[in-house]
Amino acid sequence: MDLRFDADMARVICVYSWYRIYNNNVKTAEGFGTSAIAMTYNLAEWKGAFDTVSTEKSPFLNMGCTCFSWETEDGMHLLGRTYDQCGNLKGNRIAAVPRNYPLKLEINEREDRHIRSRYAFAGMAVTGLASPVMVDGINEMGVMGGLLNYPGYAAYDVVRDSRHMNIHPGFLTGYLLSQCASVEEAASILPSLNLTGERIFGQEMTVHYIFSDRTGETIIIEPDKGGLQIHRDTIGVMTNSPGYQWQQTNLCNYASVSNVLDASRDYIDVKLRGTAVSSGGGFGLPGDYSSPSRFVRMAVMKHYAIKGKDEIDGVSRMFNQFSAVNIPEGIVMRQENGDDKKEVTYDQTLCISVMCAESRTYYFSTCRSRRISALRLTGMAGKEDIAYFEFPEKEDIMYMN
Repeated sequence: MDLRFDADMARVICVYSWYRIYNNNVKTAEGFGTSAIAMTYNLAEWKGAFDTVSTEKSPFLNMGCTCFSWETEDGMHLLGRTYDQCGNLKGNRIAAVPRNYPLKLEINEREDRHIRSRYAFAGMAVTGLASPVMVDGINEMGVMGGLLNYPGYAAYDVVRDSRHMNIHPGFLTGYLLSQCASVEEAASILPSLNLTGERIFGQEMTVHYIFSDRTGETIIIEPDKGGLQIHRDTIGVMTNSPGYQWQQTNLCNYASVSNVLDASRDYIDVKLRGTAVSSGGGFGLPGDYSSPSRFVRMAVMKHYAIKGKDEIDGVSRMFNQFSAVNIPEGIVMRQENGDDKKEVTYDQTLCISVMCAESRTYYFSTCRSRRISALRLTGMAGKEDIAYFEFPEKEDIMYMN
């Protein structure tokens, strides 16, 4: 895959580097190796360029989830993600949706308007509406997918007309899982859809999507001003804003990062050794929890990670790979103005899920119970109603004596 820069992408990277300095997030634009590009623009130009990208004060830089696809040595295909938010999982359930189940497509649709599922599917759902909002899931054909936060960029009602079927962004994951037997089929359906700007729980739902299947192909779907953008030739990694193409281009800044432990070397006439334990093994990776930094870390981890021998080994290793982007409670703080005072909340990784296309199994682990639990689609397809399963709330510890 060719990851060369082009002029537009270079400009956006300059904009992001300036933005971090301008908003006092960091004192330097760490991780954006060369300053030669940045020197060609002055601060006024950068600020103006950033304002054309988003008029918000950039809440997306410290929000959101991380997702990547993987495979094992014996050919099992996996898709996993972190679910990062403030609060808890009380409004979420693991949902198993059977075949021929009626699903709503819009929030304010008439009761008699729905579409029936061709395939059974299961995954994490946000409850409280006529149909579950699937944040991720896998269907009986091995199609896996999920949605992640995409604020400041998502654009809706771009093609609202009689030729396109309207669907709320929160229902798209469930819709594709219920209707598609492959990623190829999902990609062919998308151009006929219009994502609506209906509010859900009082807010617009700004998201983008990732899907993979038994072929190993991973596509990324982004609702931009020009319509639904379908990225086919991806590296199988997704975080949040900015969009996928920006994130992939930014990865060029870290092309020299390796897993090699560099030895000491002669520098002028002095033998020098790295000040840390080593000067390789990921040296130079960004360490914060912003979306661009998590994308880089996850991409590098995926590239160098040792594949599992089989499904269980691969799933276990995949949970471990997410340690690179797992957000502990306390490090990412939000302050929101309430009636009388500012309410302080913290983003954290509430849940990690991994799906296997071949076994149709949904694995998950929460921040309150580190044990890996699993739901198998086998036997669920022929049920008549949705089955909901609550998340474990207590840590499950195996005492050895």
